[in-house]
Amino acid sequence: MSKSRKPNTHRTRSGLPTMALTAALCFASGDLIGAQNTAPDRSPVRPGPEPQGALPFDLAFDAREFLWSFTLSVSRDGRRIAYVIRQSPGSVNLSTRFQPNGTPSFVVGGKVYLSDRGTPAGRATEICPGGSCWAPSLSPNGETLAFYSDKDGTPQLWVFDIATARVRKAAPARIKAKLWTGDEPQWSPDGRLVYVPTAPDTGDAAWLPAPPTAPTSAKPNADVPTVTVLRGGSEEVKSTKPGESTPRQTFLSRENNAAVTSVDVRTGATRALVDAMAQPRPSVLRLSASGRWVSYLSVFKDGGITSQASSVDLAVVPAGGGAPRLIVADLPLLNDYHGRNYAWHPTDDALVYMKGGQLWLVTVDPTGPGAPRRLGESLGPLAPTHHWFTRDGKSVVVGTDPIDDKGYGDPRPRALAVIPLDGAAPTRIAVDSAWTIDDLVRADPRTVWQPDGASVTVLVTEVATGERAALRFDVRSGKPTVLWKGRARLANLMGDASHQQVFALYQDIRTPPDVYRFQADFARKERVSQADERLEAVAVGSADVFETSIPGYAGAMAKARTAVLLPPGAKRGDRLPAVVLMYPGGDRSRQAEVFGGGQDLTIPTLLFTSRGYAVVLASLPLGPNREAGNPLNEMIDQLLPQVYRAAELGYVDVNRLAIAGQSFGGYGTGAIISGTNLFRAAVAVSGIYDLAGTYGYLDENGGSFWIGWSESGQARMGTHPWANVMRYLENSPYYRADRIRTPLLLIHGDKDNAYHDAQKLFTALRRLDRPVQLATYAGMGHVIYEWTRPNAVDAARRIVAFMRDHLGEPSKGAGVVPQ
Repeated sequence: MSKSRKPNTHRTRSGLPTMALTAALCFASGDLIGAQNTAPDRSPVRPGPEPQGALPFDLAFDAREFLWSFTLSVSRDGRRIAYVIRQSPGSVNLSTRFQPNGTPSFVVGGKVYLSDRGTPAGRATEICPGGSCWAPSLSPNGETLAFYSDKDGTPQLWVFDIATARVRKAAPARIKAKLWTGDEPQWSPDGRLVYVPTAPDTGDAAWLPAPPTAPTSAKPNADVPTVTVLRGGSEEVKSTKPGESTPRQTFLSRENNAAVTSVDVRTGATRALVDAMAQPRPSVLRLSASGRWVSYLSVFKDGGITSQASSVDLAVVPAGGGAPRLIVADLPLLNDYHGRNYAWHPTDDALVYMKGGQLWLVTVDPTGPGAPRRLGESLGPLAPTHHWFTRDGKSVVVGTDPIDDKGYGDPRPRALAVIPLDGAAPTRIAVDSAWTIDDLVRADPRTVWQPDGASVTVLVTEVATGERAALRFDVRSGKPTVLWKGRARLANLMGDASHQQVFALYQDIRTPPDVYRFQADFARKERVSQADERLEAVAVGSADVFETSIPGYAGAMAKARTAVLLPPGAKRGDRLPAVVLMYPGGDRSRQAEVFGGGQDLTIPTLLFTSRGYAVVLASLPLGPNREAGNPLNEMIDQLLPQVYRAAELGYVDVNRLAIAGQSFGGYGTGAIISGTNLFRAAVAVSGIYDLAGTYGYLDENGGSFWIGWSESGQARMGTHPWANVMRYLENSPYYRADRIRTPLLLIHGDKDNAYHDAQKLFTALRRLDRPVQLATYAGMGHVIYEWTRPNAVDAARRIVAFMRDHLGEPSKGAGVVPQ
């Protein structure tokens, strides 16, 4: 988990990376003591000759791209659409969650664009007064665009009048921006008011991070102790404030707590509707369709020291102000954090929410919320991820027959149902087991997309091939029609009021991500944006997918899907040198549906394939998070059959293979090479290697993130080390360092909270005289593409150079021609 820190600003005059690099390669045992005292190498990797069409290292971290968390804003008539494209400034360290001014780091460099089909060629207009701009929201009549900008230092509300092309600040109030979608400006139905989350001036939610203190010439008082005391057990001092008894809860409140504020966009007048200290404590908000009620979700609630689960409360308040009224407590926190917890009715003051597999309808009138009424009781447990109203507002579409087949606490539906609000019997929609349900296509945050007023359009994945598809189900007959199918990714879908078109972010292996407009039948698509035309000059190959039988975690045989990304001009049978990318517990084969194969290592995978290397994207399903497991052995059992199958099919040269992973994938890299000598090289980025030793580390706020991560999270230890210390040791690459003989490159930023583990594994391997390098980047955090550009480029060059050193140059027959 990354933290809020001041960005690292120390850079050399030459612009070289701020890297403290320690390198130790194949030391002779007689020189071991001297080798350990060798001065570290701080020289950057120098560029060498590049093949034609290779993705330039600078462009890899300079490309204009869409935010990783965003929503499209579409006018009701579908004429205008607003979105954000960002270009990292390169000089800013984005490893912190927030910048010192309160701007989320992931939006730094963002610009708001407005595409208007009424202009020649649907030209897009950049709308940003300066600084970073994000969270666009079109007014109900589509004539005004609200958004956030930090031009004047802190995030504030700005508006753009489309008719006059004038942009102005709406109010000086500081916006309490969030790390995920859901905090966008919310318009009143008449377009006069905008509702936003704001940062109060006092209290623990005043600002994040705290503004820098003014410099002072006063000397520190040497007589005052600089002590911080943490307590546990019976020594713990219990807080009298609800929900603030743990360091993690304090951290969650500081990041997410906000006041609910209305802004008159004509006059700039602001009015606080809900104080940040109200109960439940507000975070993100929405409006009822009538505009009479403002609803909000609370700050995430800490699930306890051994849990990584959280929940939120749901409350409403009159739009004119008043006391908050609790609708329901402890709604489960879902993967999108803020978008799927509940939905307002498209016309009435009523909402639905799901808790414990049950769907509830609540009507809100001038006296407040009524008693919840359960819907669809005959359907049994429901999936928590789908519940939106039909176009006519008479029913709710839900997911049924939930399954958590991965055991990750993220159940998905296996079928659908339409539940009438009047109490009539629900209509089930069976979904063939050949498909898995991904999402419903929506017209807006309240309503499913229904071009004919009756059908339901669903995004699915075909089990056999892994291809995505859009299926339209006739509600009466249950018959599906395939509208579109392909190995591609559709995301951020949003329609318009007519339900005759839908906009989505589309990409495939050869098509960079851009916003496209689809007609109701999905027969053709029209590109709306062009994020970065420079990517069209990069050589992109193809992707093949195959299945392999693997031993499942519970003993039974299972099927794993594997993707192979091939360089331009390459084909099956070329037996190329290859890099195997994996993330334990995840299916990386799905990256074959995104441009260039994504960036699984937090650097673009195109850096390998455009230089002639194949890339194997493996699937490594593990046992349930909350159960005691043996992830190290499980991932070895599951990976090797896939790699051998790729070699058998002629995609890769089994004698020239490398393995790489980031974060838990870095752990997986260390774990796998401790159990096999198959790979000629390995790269582990920001990994964790000592489960027992890491368990007790505290974060900068005194929190114990690693306890929940170890016991009920990714590590799958199931309990604390004192109950089963051998499980911790046997699943830790650090304690298996004597079995590692694969040349290993460890990449780590020294501000990442697992950096200590990279140091420990390096020290162990150096002591054992094994081939290892540790590249440490000063001031950098967990993710390479968030680093300053000199550091990110150096890390990427270093990784590619390491592969070349140990795998050799790719075959010239792969179609990649040196310049």
